[in-house]
Amino acid sequence: MRTILISVVMVLAISGVAHGQGQADAERIAPRNWTDPDLGGAIIEGVATRDSLWLRGASGNVVRIDRKSGERSISATDVSDVLADGPHLWALIAPNAGVAVVRDLRDTTRPERRVRFEGSPVGLFATPYGPGLLTTAMVFVPTDERWDRRRLAAMLEPGGHVSSLTGSTLFVGYNKGEWGGGLRRLDVATGTIAIVTETGDGICGGRLNPACDPVVGIVPDVEGSDCSLVGSSLAHLGLRRGEILRVCEDRIDLVFAESLSGVPGPTDGQTWPFDSLVETRDGWVAVGQDRFARASGEAVAMGDVPDLWPWAGLQISDPLDGVIFVQAACCWGTETWVRYRVVAIPILP
Repeated sequence: MRTILISVVMVLAISGVAHGQGQADAERIAPRNWTDPDLGGAIIEGVATRDSLWLRGASGNVVRIDRKSGERSISATDVSDVLADGPHLWALIAPNAGVAVVRDLRDTTRPERRVRFEGSPVGLFATPYGPGLLTTAMVFVPTDERWDRRRLAAMLEPGGHVSSLTGSTLFVGYNKGEWGGGLRRLDVATGTIAIVTETGDGICGGRLNPACDPVVGIVPDVEGSDCSLVGSSLAHLGLRRGEILRVCEDRIDLVFAESLSGVPGPTDGQTWPFDSLVETRDGWVAVGQDRFARASGEAVAMGDVPDLWPWAGLQISDPLDGVIFVQAACCWGTETWVRYRVVAIPILP
């Protein structure tokens, strides 16, 4: 029992920052049991432009907020994924089983595209010809006026992170929390699927272990056109491991990890965990509990998540190096308050 209690204390100490200034300071930063009337109980992801902030919530709504006035409008409902692609913001809308709609939320004059599919949506992915669609049973690559449809050799699970299409390869990552998730490589030409992992010692040894390592994001690798950057991170009881990895076919290389320091308990060999990875104009941002890593070109630096302030019903930061930080979900704690999750919103051209 004592070991369990010590592990719980370590979770609270490393996974979040307990604000000791009391209840008044906690409520100033964010109210307890936060929920949003349009976005629901969590913000999943988002992008920003000079004029607008677009957020996808757990409610299935995509909300557009005017960055000058704070005025809100609901751009789409029943949205299961969004994809920022150049001047476009594609939304995957699946209100009826078996029929999906792909719509541009930034350019509403563009005609939407409908596709009849099998299985459940996994997500959208970028191609040179517009957004593609991956479902649990099929992959749809866009052509001029139609979809090139390919059946998968095995079933995928819904709701994964999907990479951009490089050649004929897609990477699909899953985040199952303490139950892992791992990474899959899909050959679009043949429909075959393989698990990408690196073996190691122990039950959770190696990298991208599907039983132990959740994937928290996949972004393009500007250093290698045939590779992707994958965020792998686990924070459960006394185990902390966060890594940004370069994956090229079956090769896995470490790009960045930050050693844990200044926290109670044994931390040898452990690294700072992240719960998201997003693409920016010149690199990427990975956010963990009150800390984030920002890559610009080959340089990577860690910093503290900036202060968040009330705005338009949200808790939001000032723009920082092409990124806005937004409170995504909240909260736990009694005498002290722990911030649960913050997401980075990249500012697009």
